[in-house]
Amino acid sequence: MDLMRILRSLEEFLYELVGWLVFYPRTFWRVMRHPAAIARYTQLELEQVPERQFTETISPVLMLILSVVLAHALEMLARIPAADIPTPLAQLLLGSEQALLLTRSVVFCGYALIAALSVLRQQRRPITRETLRTPFSIQAFLVSPFVVLLSAGLLLLRIGGTWEHPAGIGLTVFACAWYLWARASAYRAMVDIGWGGAMAWVSGAFLLTSALLVALMSLLLP
Repeated sequence: MDLMRILRSLEEFLYELVGWLVFYPRTFWRVMRHPAAIARYTQLELEQVPERQFTETISPVLMLILSVVLAHALEMLARIPAADIPTPLAQLLLGSEQALLLTRSVVFCGYALIAALSVLRQQRRPITRETLRTPFSIQAFLVSPFVVLLSAGLLLLRIGGTWEHPAGIGLTVFACAWYLWARASAYRAMVDIGWGGAMAWVSGAFLLTSALLVALMSLLLP
């Protein structure tokens, strides 16, 4: 009986893994091309019962986690040496593969969280578990390509070869520019606002989040 349960669990895991191989690149491409459509799609999906949500894509938070794992896998394939960890707190947060993945997931969730809070503020809606769920899920989708593109760009900069350095700069700039455009597009799908106001609001939230994360990293790695 225990063996049958284990086999069924293994069967479900393998099927889910195969599903990721199909739906992750499909979802990634949809988010890259049509962020506003993804925002509307997410709103409609969250109105369904949980069993029927995101049947055509990967769920938003799982999409973000898989993107962090993919970015980390790229670093492992490139065999980039790990950075020195000078403090006990940094050792706790970055000292193992599991801790590093968790820390990176939380960091990029910070982008999604602050963006979602800015949407609720612009909509003049109270912050509750229910009202936060939809904008946070949308932003989790949007931040997923940003994780992969930004990490790949910074990885090329760390390698620092003759072509890797300019390619890394270009990819990093593209990642930030795409992310701002995607957030502004999704923002306009949720809030009645023009392109100028959307870009100003999104850029302000992005700079605020980045400044907070840089300050945090300066405390962890003095």
